[in-house]
Amino acid sequence: MSATKFRFTEQAIEKLSGSDKRARYYDAQMPGLIIDVLPSNKKTFRVYKKLPGTQKPLSVTIGSFPSIPLEQARKQARKAMADIADGMNPNDSKRHFRAASVTLETVYESYKLSRKLKATTLRGYQQVMDCYFDDWAKKRLADLTETRIYRRHCELTKRSPAQADLAMRTLRALFNFARAEYKSSDGRTLFPHNPVTILSEKRCWNNVARKQTRLRPSQLKPFLTVINEMRDEAIIHRQDFTATVCDFVEFMAFTGLRKTELLELEWKNVFLDDQLFCLDDTKNGHGLELPITKPLEEIFKRRAEYRVSGFVFGADNHHGRVVEPKKIIKQMNARAEVSFTLHDLRRTFCSVAETIGVGTYTLKRLLNHKTSRSDVTAGYTVLTAEELREPADRICKRLSEYAGDINCGGESSLEPLRLQLANLSKEQRMELMSALIM
Repeated sequence: MSATKFRFTEQAIEKLSGSDKRARYYDAQMPGLIIDVLPSNKKTFRVYKKLPGTQKPLSVTIGSFPSIPLEQARKQARKAMADIADGMNPNDSKRHFRAASVTLETVYESYKLSRKLKATTLRGYQQVMDCYFDDWAKKRLADLTETRIYRRHCELTKRSPAQADLAMRTLRALFNFARAEYKSSDGRTLFPHNPVTILSEKRCWNNVARKQTRLRPSQLKPFLTVINEMRDEAIIHRQDFTATVCDFVEFMAFTGLRKTELLELEWKNVFLDDQLFCLDDTKNGHGLELPITKPLEEIFKRRAEYRVSGFVFGADNHHGRVVEPKKIIKQMNARAEVSFTLHDLRRTFCSVAETIGVGTYTLKRLLNHKTSRSDVTAGYTVLTAEELREPADRICKRLSEYAGDINCGGESSLEPLRLQLANLSKEQRMELMSALIM
């Protein structure tokens, strides 16, 4: 009998000790039963046997000695070898058992770890899980049947059709992830059916139409007038947050950029001498280089004067920047008697660009919309800040015309005075405002 093959006994196994590398011993009494001894002296019973018609033996873990006594290990090994003789892989049975017990919460956590998601995306997913599936978190994925999903969608639709669809799209993504994540040894998925498809079969997706709201040309003047008034008042009363939000909203109106991309703009990516700025961390993952037009130059200079952090739209908080401007925007809406959201400004910018004939590829680049991989022409269209400067200036000019040349027109009688005020220091402005009030 060789040193690695002998009749297993409790005493003989206890005498085995770990070496520099893993050692494997075979049971002479039951061929196929082995015990692996690691350098740490951990001893593990396994079945090592081929499936009929295969070349590579299976390794089926039974358990660790002495937690599992020898006789119990032999009993479990007999069952595993009987399954193998019948052409069944015992490891698949274990996988099926684990898959049958996996919960929605477990799949969600694995899904997050498997992808590189932005903080805003993670917050959105977490909000869906907390608001709509909190009572399902501990439930097995296998228990989320078509009937349950259909009923939940109907319940959520009564509250918000758009949110009901959003919740179910998230759930559908988790089932698709589970289908790819949990597979048998031969590559077959353990979750072959996505029960969210019942919503398509019953044709009960709400398919809420995209919003079409934007600022009409006649609304741009009261809108920008209020921004200027609120900003001037905020500077006088040293309400820095309000003044920063006013600059941020005006910047959005003249660029159509996304909220978070703009709020995360840092001074290190602003190049006033070259009249351009860059966005690195964008929604589609592609960097964007844009020209600094006249309205933006004035905002950058003002923000530089009141700089409080490394962010252009900085704020005195632990983020170092403005995070949520809703409160100030609500005040703007009330004062201007104009109802707008930040995304309305993006649609307004896009609509104005369309009316003056800005090309599709140019507009997509200005808005940082991703082009299809199948669009060969887009791959040959390279637009830097210099190529975008002329169309960006034209869009700003048209917006200013609608707004009565509040920001960059040359005909307003207040424009020379505004330019002089822009050149004053903060202390000089305060002294001037004090004198005017008195």
